Amino acid sequence: MSALAGIFNFNNEPLREDQREKLLILWNSLEERGPDGGDIVIEGPVGACYRAFHTNRESRLEHQPLIAVNGEVVVGDLRLDNRDELISKLRGLLRKGPCEITDIELVMAAYERWGETFPLHLVGEFALMLYNAARQEVLLARDHIGARTLYYHSDKERLICSSQLQSLLDVIGVPLEVDDEYIAGFLTNAPDLGLTCFKNIRAVQPSHAALISIAGRVRERCYWGLDPNKEIRYQKDEDYEEEFKSQLSAAVCASLRSDLPVMAELSGGLDSSSIVCIADQLITDGLAQTPRLDTVSSVSDESPATDERKFIRLVEEQRRQTGHHLREDDYRFLSSVIGEAAFKSLNPLIFSAGYHRRVAEIMNKNGARVLLSGQGGDQIMGGASDLGPQLGDLFVRHNFRLLHTQLKAWTKEQKRSYFDLLWWRVLVPMFSLKIQAKLNIDEARRLPAWLDQDFVDRMRLRERLMGMSDTFGFRLPSAKDQSIGFLSVRKSISAGRRQEIAGVDVSYPFLHRPLVEFMQAIPAEQNVRLGQTRSLMRRALRNVLPEKIRTRRSKGNPTEIVLQAFAREGSRLVSLFQDAQVYHLGYSDGPAFLAALERARHGYETHYPALLNTICLEFWLRTLQLQRTMARKTAVVAGQVISSSTAVHVGAGAVEAA
Repeated sequence: MSALAGIFNFNNEPLREDQREKLLILWNSLEERGPDGGDIVIEGPVGACYRAFHTNRESRLEHQPLIAVNGEVVVGDLRLDNRDELISKLRGLLRKGPCEITDIELVMAAYERWGETFPLHLVGEFALMLYNAARQEVLLARDHIGARTLYYHSDKERLICSSQLQSLLDVIGVPLEVDDEYIAGFLTNAPDLGLTCFKNIRAVQPSHAALISIAGRVRERCYWGLDPNKEIRYQKDEDYEEEFKSQLSAAVCASLRSDLPVMAELSGGLDSSSIVCIADQLITDGLAQTPRLDTVSSVSDESPATDERKFIRLVEEQRRQTGHHLREDDYRFLSSVIGEAAFKSLNPLIFSAGYHRRVAEIMNKNGARVLLSGQGGDQIMGGASDLGPQLGDLFVRHNFRLLHTQLKAWTKEQKRSYFDLLWWRVLVPMFSLKIQAKLNIDEARRLPAWLDQDFVDRMRLRERLMGMSDTFGFRLPSAKDQSIGFLSVRKSISAGRRQEIAGVDVSYPFLHRPLVEFMQAIPAEQNVRLGQTRSLMRRALRNVLPEKIRTRRSKGNPTEIVLQAFAREGSRLVSLFQDAQVYHLGYSDGPAFLAALERARHGYETHYPALLNTICLEFWLRTLQLQRTMARKTAVVAGQVISSSTAVHVGAGAVEAA
């Protein structure tokens, strides 16, 4: 998790003095994210800076920004996982031995070989800026899940990009206008990719490359997607199990590429436990670069329905090593930030910031810089027990006899009526999102009553709340459902919320590109079977996971912690929301929202995620209002100083910029 920033002049003129100063401001603002040095490079109309955060041996050999003989400049926050493959394919362009070749040098060679399509050949996690001197254009790119962030702002004169949103805000010098499209997404499921909370700042989308010409034209294209025509079919279940285990091991091994200790979250569930147990095998067998794996777990004395210590201990006993246990009671959800913290971005993780920052402190103390997360396991491994998409496949294929047989069995297992399951779980999901929204499928997909009705209608919130559509063109309902799961978790990860809160390098083995492609291409029945979620995962990890974890059917419910948080903080929240920005700006109805807070205090509210998002939005708006007030006061003071001086003469525009 290094950091980069850059400026590109559209007039093809060298960077002016004021632009060089802005580049230096960007460089300084990224120091916390990249404490290991780096450099600033200025080549004609382009300036680029890099802040290093070393996690492996090869990164310590890097010199970034990298300048090629022909004047091309590349800078990147990256970890490439297919180094051996790339070195083999690019051998003629590389002038070092394999052990001396850095990831950024592989990026430059890949661009020389494949041109604009080079990101497709990179497997790993990356955010890149590349300047082509001959074409006088800049290319920005992110990996397939957007694990590394990259934002940009452009106007008629120049492009400015940065790994951090706040860094851009410090230098662009234009009024910041809140983007209601982003707010609408934030209050329902997740904002659209490419948007930020401000209209004049965009994010490079995951699996996309943005090409910016010397004329200032920005063209963003998708270079990778799940293939709807790819199918993997084996003769036996054992073949799927063997390949899955190989793919997951490769994904975990890639995340263990660090010459420092690595930390892994261990919740006691299937996902985190699988990562830890496989990592142990890889380290024991000498196949991982890291010398040691430590674990960190959140536990709770006051929330028995949430606490997972009995399962955490099973993994700790198997590996004969006790991890770090952080008591939720010491880092209370919601309590430490309400009405106190400055919400510099729309980041709901700030409500649990105490926990995330404590994890970062432990990592720093133990010399670890990489944190393994099990996020994505539910979506990729078949965590849902819903057979509806598979039965939908039978309907699409007109295999009504088998559909009837399997639906009867599912009816018995779910203890629900035959026609209820057929209608709501098989047929309705095939309708368009617009029709599903009109049907008001269930309570979880109904809009919270406190959202302003005009805002709901104007921003189509009912349709947004129904979720995402498959964008890859899959035909069968099960394949569409799987791809939507991937798209939904990608939205969450690409926001970069964890890194923003705690400043750690988070890696996601379950979202390793080859593993995602494999899981999408295999038959749906390998993942979900009647009465068994994650069927392939459970079968493949025999003798890897503790048996009680491998066969467990449910997991602790974090809702209990949220309920307790609202019970503790409800009265303070009601007081803070008597007058709120979300009311004045037309996002929420005041009386309805206060009523929802009262329900939440007593455990009756059902829309807790939306409630938390609205609270987060309010405190972010208050922070933004405070920043604007301070900026106006600064501008007034600056104007007074200027007007009282006979030696300095500037126009109104300069005062406005100040």
